[in-house]
Formats: sequence, C-alpha cells, structure tokens
Amino acid sequence: MEHVAIPESQFKDIDNISRQCGDVTVGCSDVAGVVQQVIESFRALHSEHEALKTTVNTLDTDQKLVSDACDESRLLSQRALEQLETGRTHIHSSLQQISHLLEAVQELSLHITGFAAAMEQVKRTSQEIEEIADNTNILALNATIEAHRAGEAGRTFSVVANEVKNLAGNAHRASKEITRTIETLESEAELVIGKISTGAEDSSEARKSVSQIEQTITEVCELISEVDGQNDQIVRNSSKIGVHVLNVQDVLGEFGKVVVSNEQHLNKAHDRIETLELTASGMFDALVKAGLSPADSQMVEVGQQRAREVAEITEAALANGEISQHDLFDTNYREIEGSNPPRYRTGLNAWADRVWRPMIDRFTAADSRVAAFACTDMNGFLPTHLTRNSQAPTGNVAHDTQFCRNGRILFGAIDARAKASNDDYMMAVYRRESGGNDYQVVRNVYIPLIINGRRWGDLEMAYILD
Repeated sequence: MEHVAIPESQFKDIDNISRQCGDVTVGCSDVAGVVQQVIESFRALHSEHEALKTTVNTLDTDQKLVSDACDESRLLSQRALEQLETGRTHIHSSLQQISHLLEAVQELSLHITGFAAAMEQVKRTSQEIEEIADNTNILALNATIEAHRAGEAGRTFSVVANEVKNLAGNAHRASKEITRTIETLESEAELVIGKISTGAEDSSEARKSVSQIEQTITEVCELISEVDGQNDQIVRNSSKIGVHVLNVQDVLGEFGKVVVSNEQHLNKAHDRIETLELTASGMFDALVKAGLSPADSQMVEVGQQRAREVAEITEAALANGEISQHDLFDTNYREIEGSNPPRYRTGLNAWADRVWRPMIDRFTAADSRVAAFACTDMNGFLPTHLTRNSQAPTGNVAHDTQFCRNGRILFGAIDARAKASNDDYMMAVYRRESGGNDYQVVRNVYIPLIINGRRWGDLEMAYILD
C-alpha cells in the first residue's frame, strides 16, 4: 500500500476536528454541570416545599386547636354566665332580705326611741309621785303633831295620820324603785339603741357593697358576653383560615407533584448527559491517542514526565524508610470529625503533605496552561493537594469545598473509568468544583502512578487550552 502524505491544510482540518470534539466534550460536561445545578436547585426547592407543607399542616393543626379552644371557651363562657346569673339572682334576693331587715331595724329603732321617751315620762311621773309622797309625809307629820295636841279627841285623827304617813313612805319607796328600774332600762336602752344604730349603718354599708357586687357581676356578665361574641368571630375567621389552608394544601400538593415530576425528568436528562459526557470523553480520549490533537498530546507528555518524577521520589522514600509500603497503600480512611465536605486521613497524609505537595505546587506553577496537579489513589482519595487548596477549614461550605481539597474522596463515573483502564493514560473532560455548587470545566489526563511495579493510583493533570 502506498502511503500518501497528508497535506498541511487537511492536517489542520483534522486538528480542528479534534479540537471541536474536545469542545463538544467540554460542552457536554458544562451542560451536565448546569443540569446538576438545576437538580440541586430543585432538591432545595423540594426541601423548602416539604418544609412549607409541614408549616401549612402545622398551621392547619394550630387552627383546629384554636377553633377547639374557642368552642371550649364559649362553653365555659356560657357556664360562667349561667353561674353568674344564678349568683346575681341570689345576691338580688339577699339585697331584698337585707332591705327588709334594715326596715325592721329602723322600725325597731323608732319603737325603742319611743320606749325611751315613755320611760322618761315615767321617770318624771315617778319624781312627781316622790314629791307628792314627801309632801304627804310632811302633812302626816303635821297631823300627828296636831293630834297629840288635841289629846283624847285627836287620837283617831292620829291613827289616820300614821296610816297616811306609812302610805307616803310606801309611795316614796316605790317611787325610788321605779326610778332605779327606769335608770337601768335607760342604760340598757342606750346600749340597744347604739348597737341598732351601728347595725343599721353596717347594714347600709353592706347593702352598698352588695349593690356594687351586683353591679360588678352585671359588668362581668356583659364582658363575658362580649368575649363570647369575639370567640364566635374568631371561630368564623378560623373557619375561613381553615378553608384557605386547605386551598394552600391543594396548591402545594399539585406543586409538589410538578416538582417531583420535573426532578425526575431532570435526573433522567442528567443521566443521559452524563452518558453522553462519558461517550464524548471516550471520543476525546480516542482522538488524542490517535495523535489527532497535537496540543493535547503535548500535554500528555508533560504529565507522563511529572508522573515519572513522582514515582522516582516515592520509590526512593520507600527504599530509605521515609514511608512504609503499608502507609503508602493505606485505604483505612478515617473521617475528620466535623469536616464538611467530609475529609479523611490515612497513614500517607503527613508524608504526602511534606513531599508530594511541594512537587505538585512546582509542577503547576511551571506551566500556565496547567490548572492543577493531584495524586489520587484507586478510590479517588487525595492524601494531599496544592497548597492553595489545602487551607484550614472555616466552616463555610463554599470556601471549604474549594480550598480544603486535601483529604477529600472524589470518585465519579469518569474517575472509575480511568482507574479501570490499563492504558498508559486516559483523557477526559470533567467538572471541577470551584465552590459550593459551582463548577469549572477542564481537560484532564489520568497517568497511572506505578510504584515499584504496583499501581498506587493516578497522577492527574487538569489543564485548559485556549
């Protein structure tokens, strides 16, 4: 077969095809990243939708509790009104009885006052009787004297005078007794009148207090009736709120169905784009391996040279005992507590930070086209990373995602294909996290990192061609 040289113009066309194929791969990765962001947004929206549903359901429950509480309050108000009405009836009856008692006390006070006036009159009459008795006694004494003077003729008159004298004495004693009795009655009457007056005043005050209580109960009844009316208004408004809540629940239900449906469609689209991305990466890998993309082939040679340097340094460290075979191939990933995104440690981390990190820093700085170098084991574990991407965590997820890559495990579909490949290298285009849900699309070459004949993982070189 005769070999025909390819004209330079056609070679440029082939090179353009490889570039365009690479651009398609980049585009697929970019679209997959956008779809992934939309999916994440839908997930967040779905989460917020579920939270809103929970809030609305809680609101519905609270509304029912409010309605039940209003019903219970209304029943209690009715009972309170009934009891207050009964109490007001009893108080009104008591007021009437107190009024009757006051009238009786006032009437008794009048009778006692009249009785006191009568006793005063009797006392004066007793005094007049006493004066009459005294005068009678004097007259009897004078009559006795005259009877003695008359001798025998006045003896009969003397007997009469003695009887008159005795009668005057009896009248005098009776008058004294009446006076003492009246004075005792006056003292008792004054005490009774004082107590009656005090009782009348207290009863009058009590009637005022009871009247005030009755007025207060009336106001309380009116207030409870007003509260009862407000409860009715609250119940009506709660019922309206319940209707609105049901409407919102219906809308949320329909919205949830749409969100779930769209999320499912997006997941399907994302899966298909990832499949297309893998296919495009395979095409890109085949084109580069066929020698149809000189620029990418040149980058592969750079990466292979760097991988040989890493392997030589590592084999020397194993030989002089700086690192053990066990620590180098340690896959006991111990999660660092509190790290977000999760980060891990193995027996390799400390040595890799001391030896590999300065090397990949130097490799990256040596070529402006290189975005980053990284050593990843067969499970996608990065024991170390560039210094700029190995910062101390801050707790901010976006910051820590971008700048705390050391100790991460990053293992996607393209990574799995690279680890399963036995080729000298594998080309791919992938989305590199650049903070939170943001991605940067770069070309990547996986070069197997063989240490003393055993594959540890890969040296990855991400680069960007203009």
